[in-house]
Amino acid sequence: MTWIENKYVQRIGITAVVAAAGWFIRQALMPDMQLFQHIVATIAFIVFIQIVWEIYERVHRALNRWMPFSRYLYGRIVVQLASGVAIIMVLRWAMMYPLQHRFPTVFSDDVVTVMLIAHIGIAIAINMIFISAHFIQQWKEELLRIARIEKEKAQLQYHHLKNQINPHFLFNALTSLDALVKTDPALASHYINHLSKVYRYVLDHEEREVVGLPWELDFIQHYMALQRIRFREALLVDIALSPEAGEKKIVLVTLQMLIDNAIKHNEIHPARPLTIRIFDREGFLVVTNNVQPKALLEPSTRQGLRQLVELYGYLSDRSVKITGTDTTFTVEIPLL
Repeated sequence: MTWIENKYVQRIGITAVVAAAGWFIRQALMPDMQLFQHIVATIAFIVFIQIVWEIYERVHRALNRWMPFSRYLYGRIVVQLASGVAIIMVLRWAMMYPLQHRFPTVFSDDVVTVMLIAHIGIAIAINMIFISAHFIQQWKEELLRIARIEKEKAQLQYHHLKNQINPHFLFNALTSLDALVKTDPALASHYINHLSKVYRYVLDHEEREVVGLPWELDFIQHYMALQRIRFREALLVDIALSPEAGEKKIVLVTLQMLIDNAIKHNEIHPARPLTIRIFDREGFLVVTNNVQPKALLEPSTRQGLRQLVELYGYLSDRSVKITGTDTTFTVEIPLL
């Protein structure tokens, strides 16, 4: 809530404006009025405004129960404004009637007319503050509800994406394992060891959305060990992170998604190795690779990257940066 939305600030502001306006109007219409009389009248007027404000606030709350805006929008506005004018007219009569009879020369027709208009304006102004505050609060709650729904949607998309990656990765892993079992049983055992640690990590953290970067890097070491067994010297990964980055967090399996994305879209050959560099820069985790598109590339919707961008959009005030040229493709993820 900003200071201008605070109901006490609004109340003090309206009271000050009305009291000042009343002072100048009295000076214009009652030039013979003494300073002491002006002060007494101003104090009485301030008290009058506070009484009116308290009554209006209680009426507003009662109407919220009996005649909510959600069901009777236009009728509620008319009833609240009309009741506000009626209430201030009753209070005005109770206050002005004895004074007009005691000081008939002071309360001329012009003075009475101006005061009548002023009181009606006060009634409408105060009630419009209550009505506007109600709709502003409803608007804010709706924005928060939409943001919450969008975040939940992004989270569901992320978990759906994660569930898609796991079977895809498992299929490739088992295919490679089948070949190793036939040609190199010892290496196959080494491969199974890394594979078990990869899935242990996923199982241990499947309920988490964000994990410490060191945990993710430890997981990636096992994941890359599997990929190096598969691609050997055709795949190069260079990781260079600062000590500060080790204290940050990252969305679970972010690095796997980005590395898998690079492997999926690029040719990997000993004569043309795919090189992936991972480092941090100005609070971002940077993953970049050289671009060497496959001859037969499967159509891609970039769904994984889009969902990752949406999720980080809710977790950080800094956006994911994606840049690509003919030679490099880079994704910068804000560290959390």
